[in-house]
Amino acid sequence: MARRIGSIVVFLLCAGTAAVHPQEVPFEYQVKAAYLFNFVKFVEWPADASTGPLTICVAGKNPFGDLLTAAVDGEAVHDRPLVAKVISQPDPACHVVFMPQGAAAAHYLKALRDSPTLTVGETPGFLADGGMINFIIEEGKVRFQIDADAASRADLRISSHLLRLARAPGRRG
Repeated sequence: MARRIGSIVVFLLCAGTAAVHPQEVPFEYQVKAAYLFNFVKFVEWPADASTGPLTICVAGKNPFGDLLTAAVDGEAVHDRPLVAKVISQPDPACHVVFMPQGAAAAHYLKALRDSPTLTVGETPGFLADGGMINFIIEEGKVRFQIDADAASRADLRISSHLLRLARAPGRRG
């Protein structure tokens, strides 16, 4: 039931944001943008990282176009405004870093290893390399896997609600 509700919420969020730039952003990345927006709601950062806006960064080439920026514009989570930006190098101001295919994930993961930054990727082996959340395609749908131990080492707490929606690491569609 929780998976169905989660799927419905993501679909509705995507349906609302799809009208922003429907031809520019593939549906897969519309869904991933919705997930990134929602991940922030289910992660707790340490107290010393809890000032200012929550920043979602995209490493390297941006597959979202303006969609992610539009999705977070004017939004807040836990009374903190959300901001999206593209980075070419690791940035300590990022609370979430999405590393799309083609980004130097190993470089970003190494630089962010000791920081309270939620790392999200979309490539095979991302979790094994130290990433925290990895998108997978399963039966034609975007799903995700979580390495809760990696998040814990970065002093991030991921809600049990989000953990229940995740696919088991090692399982690929």
